[in-house]
Amino acid sequence: MSSNISVRSLVGYLIKQSQHAVRTSMDQELRRLDLTTSQYALMTAIDETPGSSGAELARLCFITAQSVSELVKGLLEQKLIERPSSETHGRVIEVRLSTRGREQLRKAEMLVRALEEKMLVGMTIKQRSSLSSMLRLCVENLSKMDGES
Repeated sequence: MSSNISVRSLVGYLIKQSQHAVRTSMDQELRRLDLTTSQYALMTAIDETPGSSGAELARLCFITAQSVSELVKGLLEQKLIERPSSETHGRVIEVRLSTRGREQLRKAEMLVRALEEKMLVGMTIKQRSSLSSMLRLCVENLSKMDGES
């Protein structure tokens, strides 16, 4: 049984299309700072949640724990993060942004915020707030479903 509604008009499809457009644009903008979107996400997570485990950072960045380890290695080589001298073992990845890393993150945040402004051109403050609320509700609804299975 076929529906007359095009898949391309479904909300889920439009969300995925929007996500792809945002990711492509972020990759392009962040390339100006020699960063990838994944590196930016990890640097943000490290900055906002110090002392997080690799698994926690992975969840925050929508990547695997193994990918976190690889990204940490690259960010250390670029001197954007540093390991404190009092390293502990276990699941906690003890890293923090270096001074250079904080500067790069602030520049990246400015690029990402400008990109978001471009994306939301033509929307009022009320519409932007409403869109955020609706997307948050979609995430909550799907999270509830995950818990049911």
